[in-house]
Amino acid sequence: MGPIAVFSAPMGCTDALIKIGLSHSQECGLPVEPIFEIYERLAKQYVNSELLKQAQQDIDNYRRLTVKTLEFVNKRFSGNAKARTLIFGGELCMATLMKYILQSHGIDACTIPVEEWPVVTDDNFEDAATNYNLSRKRLNSLTVPLEAGKVVCMAGFFGVTQDGLETILGRGGSDLTAVFASCLLNDTYQTKTLLYKDVPIQSADPKVVRGQKTEHVKALTYNEAHKASMMGMKIVMGPAIALARSFNQPLTIVPIDAPSEISVIQAESSGSEVVKCLTGKSGCAILTMNDEKSHSLEDSLRIWERRNDFLDLGAETLETGERIRDFLFLEADFLKKNEEKLKGFDENLKVEYGLGVVTLIGDRMKDSPGVASVAIGAISGINIKRGIFAPHTSQIIIVVEDKNVAATVAAIHQKKLQLT
Repeated sequence: MGPIAVFSAPMGCTDALIKIGLSHSQECGLPVEPIFEIYERLAKQYVNSELLKQAQQDIDNYRRLTVKTLEFVNKRFSGNAKARTLIFGGELCMATLMKYILQSHGIDACTIPVEEWPVVTDDNFEDAATNYNLSRKRLNSLTVPLEAGKVVCMAGFFGVTQDGLETILGRGGSDLTAVFASCLLNDTYQTKTLLYKDVPIQSADPKVVRGQKTEHVKALTYNEAHKASMMGMKIVMGPAIALARSFNQPLTIVPIDAPSEISVIQAESSGSEVVKCLTGKSGCAILTMNDEKSHSLEDSLRIWERRNDFLDLGAETLETGERIRDFLFLEADFLKKNEEKLKGFDENLKVEYGLGVVTLIGDRMKDSPGVASVAIGAISGINIKRGIFAPHTSQIIIVVEDKNVAATVAAIHQKKLQLT
């Protein structure tokens, strides 16, 4: 039975649609035709002659819906208008095209009507959170075609509010859609979640550790995968991992060009490695502010802004008697855009930009002393701005200058055999 196949937009389309949407907010609207020429080209190449005309009509319908949505953009490209633009011009059109491509190869495929969409979310249009209980009420939109033996082509990244307004799930939303669909169906069927990716999960990015042999990481715990995703590994996004963890739904990562090099993300790890992988992330910053005032900022970011992309580095008392607290932000751009607003919490706060983080990931580090000393010894010539040595949290974080991130990863990875 099945499968349900979840599709992303073609590479680069989401960024291009955002650029087009922003241009309409500035009254110099760029055309959408280059986006839909991609779908037209794919349709002519992969859809057979009997289905091509209908496929082209559906593609043109999504083009018209996208154009109509952009007509209502006024000064700001945001909210439901942004969600509709990205979905109509991206994932929905792609899923529909894939239905025709599969049908052209004799596969009985279908899509789900938008009015029956099973991924129900809150009203946060640009970074929506899924609602499991409301979505379960629409389960028939998945089970009916599955019971009929059809392959369901589903648009990733896409949700709807309870009253039917389109939302998007944020970057990596196609992974989240696939995991959520598996969780929805898990009480009805025995489900398995396969996430197809360009590359396998490896001990480090081969482009960073050039000339070194990387190791295929066969298994990660949810905890290890979440830490790796947060600290720079982009193969699977954090929200999808967190959702899988909450439903104890294992994830199988399948590299498209090397399908035998799968990786499984689940509750328990089968590997004996102390350090599973090293990640590097540029574009970070450290914010320093008054300790007492910092608690209001932290609550605001975590509760109201739903941001978890920063780490509390702790507090210290200066010679002046003032107590300050440092936060490591993994997205410096957020601070750059909002620095003046953040000064409303502490007008004397300071931000150090130009930083990056290198992270050693592995649940077994807590039982293996000496990991931090090996890592530090490998980078004796690199200026360490801050070290967060917390193996009990499955990670050791080293903060360096942006320009030294790649060199730090490469140097520590070279010593990885000493960490097993």
